Amino acid sequence: MPELPEVEAARGLVELGCKGKTILVARVADDEKVINGCTPDELRKALEGRTLLRAHRKGKYMWLELDNGGKGPWVMLHFGMTGGIVVKGVGVTKYKRAHLESDPESWPPRFTKLELELQGGGRLAYVDSRRFGRIKLLPGPDPLACEPLCRLGWDVLLQLPPTAAQFGQVVRERVVRAPSLRIKALLLDQEFCSGIGNWVADEVLYQARIHPEQTATSLDDGSMAALHAAIREVVGLAVRVEADSDRFPRDWLFHYRWTNKKASQDASGRAIHFVTVGSRTSAFVPAVQQLKGSGAAGRAKAAAAKEAEEGGPAAKRKRTAKKKATAEEEEEDGDGRETSADSDEGGDDVDDVDEEEEEDDDEEEEEAPTAKRRKAPAGKAAVPTTARAPRGKAASAKPLAAAAKPVRGKAAAAAGAVSGGKPAAAKPARIAGGRAARPAAKEESEDEAEAGGEADGEAGTVAEGGDAQGKKGKASAKPKQAGSQRATRAKAGTTIAAVESGGHAAGGQKAAPAAPAPRKGRAKK
Repeated sequence: MPELPEVEAARGLVELGCKGKTILVARVADDEKVINGCTPDELRKALEGRTLLRAHRKGKYMWLELDNGGKGPWVMLHFGMTGGIVVKGVGVTKYKRAHLESDPESWPPRFTKLELELQGGGRLAYVDSRRFGRIKLLPGPDPLACEPLCRLGWDVLLQLPPTAAQFGQVVRERVVRAPSLRIKALLLDQEFCSGIGNWVADEVLYQARIHPEQTATSLDDGSMAALHAAIREVVGLAVRVEADSDRFPRDWLFHYRWTNKKASQDASGRAIHFVTVGSRTSAFVPAVQQLKGSGAAGRAKAAAAKEAEEGGPAAKRKRTAKKKATAEEEEEDGDGRETSADSDEGGDDVDDVDEEEEEDDDEEEEEAPTAKRRKAPAGKAAVPTTARAPRGKAASAKPLAAAAKPVRGKAAAAAGAVSGGKPAAAKPARIAGGRAARPAAKEESEDEAEAGGEADGEAGTVAEGGDAQGKKGKASAKPKQAGSQRATRAKAGTTIAAVESGGHAAGGQKAAPAAPAPRKGRAKK
């Protein structure tokens, strides 16, 4: 891509062959991609009959000054990737990989987008084979106040800070709010400094012995001075030789970097490596461009990569979808547990994630199961139960009668007191449908196991003939907060276990048989 040296060479070519000449005829290609912001007729009318007074440049942009009293419009040219200027009988802008094979004597050149026929027989053409360049009219008296010129930073040829100390101050002021910004990305930022492109940035960093991934804030005064001197030398020399790469010094990295990322060596035989910085391929020589403070720089690089990965729209959509999927799974499980927010140091996305999480938590609280009373068959007492149906592996497993386990702890003591000092025989209690009843003490742990998809379908057992108060003591071995959803389910489960196992409720009355198993499906609010 043409950078400052190439555009400056084109500006000099226009002034050399066209300055002070009147434009007799302007031929404009019907190409909406290149002719930007105006029609071909508007551009033609702005040019014909006007005298070309001067050609100006800032950064990679050039514009023509006409004899319209300084009121405008101004014709702005941007070369894109393969754009350039050809002046008949004078010359062609030259630069590496530009594909400008035009002969100044052969007219009109191929890929011509704008041709000017000048007084006295002069000819000027703007050519662009890949059509990434732009030609547009800038209105008003000041072109530098118009887009895109108004967004450009200081020109590295005309406005480079005169001393290394001033240059270092400008750099540090720019990166004070972006400590992880790498120096190669900063040099490519046209809003910071205009004119440096990929090859110039690689060359000045190579000459200054600075790694392209080095953070700008980590550069000491010596590195700042070396970078300042390299910018002045590389840009100045390239402009003096009119961007003719054959006249660049032979020890420049420029001559050895165009290898399409294949292994190469510099003039001294040192290996050239490639890395992507600022979305551009960067060539560097590790033997002389070492990344200093690798620990801090590595952490900064990882943080920048994480921020770029998590801060993009695609990553944000992915996190939102994952958040909603998690919320739906927990709603179906009905365990009432809260989900924790994803850790996000990206900044703006944190609020969005937190708001979605709060909404999901509200939905979980509304969907959480509460104890309800099912209508029992005629002549039977109503049995309190939960609205929650078994899910996951537990729902699809065949009913199994688990081996009975002896009652232990306080429940064993209570059962022994009722049965005359001997532990009651443990039998598997069954509910309608043949599935073994849950033990009240394990209600909470099995709920959590089902929510994680790890339930094996086999339920526990309770001791037949045990006292309801003994089971209540066992169920309350872990303290539960009064009024909580888990406490409600545990209390309801205790009542079911006592009734279904044939035990006696408080007061000595025999409990009614169990109601039919609840139908599968989500509980109604």
